[in-house]
This record gives sequence, structure tokens and C-alpha cells, in this order.
Amino acid sequence: MSGVARKQLGQYYTPAAEASSFAGWAIRTGNERILEPSVGDGALLVAAINRSALLGGRLSAVACDVDATAINALAGQIVGDIELLEQNFFDLDPTTTRPVDVVLANPPFTRNHQIEETLRTSLRNRFAVKGPAGLWTYFVLHARLFLRPGGRMAFVVPAAATFADYARHLMEQLKAEFREVSLHELPTVPNWIGGADERGALLLCEGYQATPTNQIKGGIWSYEIGASQSHSSKLPPCCSRLAEVSMTLNTIADISIGSVTGANRIFLLSQQEVNAHNLQENDLIPAVTRARHVLGLSTSRDDLQKLAVSGQKTWLLRPQDLGSRQGPVRSRLALLNSYARRNTAWFSKRSPWWRVEAVKCDAVFTYMNDLGPRLSLVEQGITCTNTLHAVRFNNEVDDAQRATAALTIISTFGQLMGETAGRTYGGGVLKFEPKEVRQLPILPVSGKAIIALGRADIALRQGLLDNAREIADEALLPVLLGSSWATAAHEMNLVLQRKRRVRRTGRREIDRE
Repeated sequence: MSGVARKQLGQYYTPAAEASSFAGWAIRTGNERILEPSVGDGALLVAAINRSALLGGRLSAVACDVDATAINALAGQIVGDIELLEQNFFDLDPTTTRPVDVVLANPPFTRNHQIEETLRTSLRNRFAVKGPAGLWTYFVLHARLFLRPGGRMAFVVPAAATFADYARHLMEQLKAEFREVSLHELPTVPNWIGGADERGALLLCEGYQATPTNQIKGGIWSYEIGASQSHSSKLPPCCSRLAEVSMTLNTIADISIGSVTGANRIFLLSQQEVNAHNLQENDLIPAVTRARHVLGLSTSRDDLQKLAVSGQKTWLLRPQDLGSRQGPVRSRLALLNSYARRNTAWFSKRSPWWRVEAVKCDAVFTYMNDLGPRLSLVEQGITCTNTLHAVRFNNEVDDAQRATAALTIISTFGQLMGETAGRTYGGGVLKFEPKEVRQLPILPVSGKAIIALGRADIALRQGLLDNAREIADEALLPVLLGSSWATAAHEMNLVLQRKRRVRRTGRREIDRE
């Protein structure tokens, strides 16, 4: 089949080494009956047969594909109790098919907008799926209906399964139907037959129709046959202990997006631009406008003033009135042409159009991250733009609890939880939407937090990120984990570094904003 045809069908066949690894998890006795719903070139099916032979068993299988060429090619290569069906998997009826022990599949990676409209409508009506689900989602939902009670599934899925909202909805369904559900990151981009550049992940479901699970396990897959590194890259036991005593950030603070200007080039200014327009201080508000402006665990007016002098845009234009016709405010706003004024949606949402809503915040949370998230406490009167999240603490939250929150996020536990909760985007960037920030765990208040905050702040400003993390660990973990805290921190750091390597693998160096 040509590369173009494969792409149209979303077909990117599994390389042999990966197929052997995935089959190693799925085939345990050698006598299983399996279903391969999109068999393609047969890599997974052949790997399962080879695994069965290694175990001295005799495998049976049913395998589907809409591609007649693929089915015909396999018919001449595979012998045994293997039923090859040239048909659309969604036309296969589980009530007329003998139940299987295992589903082993690499379904098409076809995205929602690429699914033919009639098929997309039919699938949406047939399966309970929310959001712009890719075709693989429907394969998972249909395939599980063929399992016997206690059966298991191994699905090669797109990397979107680890962060997309529609995938999260699917995971909730699977949690209700399987004893164990895990989603493993692949350590490298497989050399897919067909040339896809998808990173891919491995979805494993165990114990169909058994007691539901309340969690999705994770880890980094090892290509050693039949082995997963989940034992070494899943969250260490200490994470559960710490999570149990933690509160979520939204219990002590409100999290929202920062101020939206509608035209950053006009409303955000450096000190040179302020001077050039002769703008007065009462027309300006100091603002954190980029993640790189977060130098430490605290941000002061003086920090932002120094950045403004160095050419950074850390002043937000927010005048109380326009002033005189030839005055400085009107002079700055005049740089915006009439077309932009009429056609910028945010201008129509506020009155007057030129007065930006300055979001109040007690801290800022970094939205796009390379080195992990950071919560920085800000001096009163500072705002931030929507390139960060604004954090507003509840009235009863004192300085020690605020310091503890900032230290938790920079601690090894907080950074690891951040890697787990955040979403990986282009270039390996870790991104946080407000709803994800709200659910991040915050450790109990520490009596050492305020002093440790100052020390960690200095370390971060000097570029000593590991040192700052260790300061936070030492301030927060001993009272919670006792004498084993240093060992626990080391175990968490090993997993943290593995997760970061996976996130960054293959990316180009990015602007650390």
C-alpha cells in the first residue's frame, strides 16, 4: 500500500521490535484467544503467535482489516487457528463472535476532523464519547465488548491519549469497567511502518468487568519483551502518602487567566516606551507578562522595574481617562489603527475599550514550562497577563501557607505532580490549563516555610534549580515522611527526570518562557 493510501486510512503499522514487546505483555499462557481489529501488515498478530510458540501454547485469533490487500497478504503467510476477516471492524458483532481473552491492536490514528462525516456521525451516535475523539477511541470502546470477563487489552494509541480532554472521558469509562488501567509513554518515537511522526503511547486494560479502579497508572514503557518500566517509573509509594495529607490548590486560592489586553504591542510597554510617550506612573500597572519574568519564588515591583529598564515589557497601560487630545495616553493608543479597533473582539467586550481589566493576584503560576511549573508570590499591586495564571489566595491564608504553596510546587513532589498533571505540547513544552492548576496538591503548612522560601528564592535567581528544589524538600518532607524523606525525595527525582526526558525527547531547544 502506498504512503498516501496509508495516511488516508490512518494506517501506520507497528515495527517488529515494538510489536514483540507489546505482545509480551498481552500473551501470558500461549493459549489465549485474541482479537486484532485492524491487523494491517500483521506485525502484532505475528508477534502474538511467536510469543505463544515460545510459551509452548497454541493461540487462536480473529483479525479484521478493511484493506483487502493486507488480508490477502496475511492469508498466504499465517497458518493455524486464525480467522482473517476483510471487513470494517465496526460491522463485526460481538454477540455472534466467541469472546476473546485479549485484544491486541494498533488502530488507525485518524483524527476527528479526518473521519468521513457520515461515519463520524454514526460513531458518535453509537458510542458515548465527548469531544473531538480520534478514530482510535471508537476502536477501544467497540473492542472491549468482545472480551470475556477478566480479559485484557493492549492498544497502541496516539500521544494525544495522554492529554486530550476526549481521551480523559474515555479513561473514566475504562476505569469503571476494568480492574486496572494504565497509560504508558513510549520512550522514543517508534519507526512506524508508513512513516508517521506520532509519538504514540500504550494503553493497557486488565480485568474486564472486575472491580472498577479509581486511578490511571502510568510509566515509561520498556521495549524489553513483556516488561514495562512502570515498576520503576510509576509514582513511588511516598507520593500516595504525601497526596493523602495534601489539599488541592483550589481549596486555598482562586485560579484564573491573567489580563487580556487584545493588543499586547500597544498595551504592554518597556521603560523606554514609557519614556518615549511621556506616560505617567498613574497610567501604568506593573505586570508579569512572560514566564521568564518569574525570576524566583517571589516577584517584586523592583524586579519588574529592572526588567522594564532592560527592555522587557513589564508595564501595562491602564489609564483612568484618555487625557488631552495630544496627550501621552492618546498618543500611545493612536498606534492602533481604526480597523484593529473595530475588529478586535476583546475591545467590544469591555467599556471603554481602552481600559484593560487588571486581574488582581497574590501570585502567578507559569502556564508554559520547560523546567517545570512555578508559583511565584507577587507584591501587592502587581498584575499579570494571560500568558500566566493569576492566583488569588483566600482571605484566611497566611504568609506561612502561601510560602508552603510556593515551596510545594518547586519541591520534587510538586514538580513530579506537575509532570503528571500537565499536558505536553509541541516542542516538549509542559502546559497547564486553570483546571489542572486547581487540582495540584499543596502540602501541609510548614513552620520552616517562610525562611526556606527566601533561601529557595535566592537559589532560583542564581540559576540553581536543583538546589532550590532540595531546599523545598528539606523544609516540607521530614515532618511528613520522617527519616526516610531523603530516600523518598531521591526516588521521586528519578521518576521526575525520566518523565522529563520522555517529554523532551526529539524536541528542538525551545525558548524557556
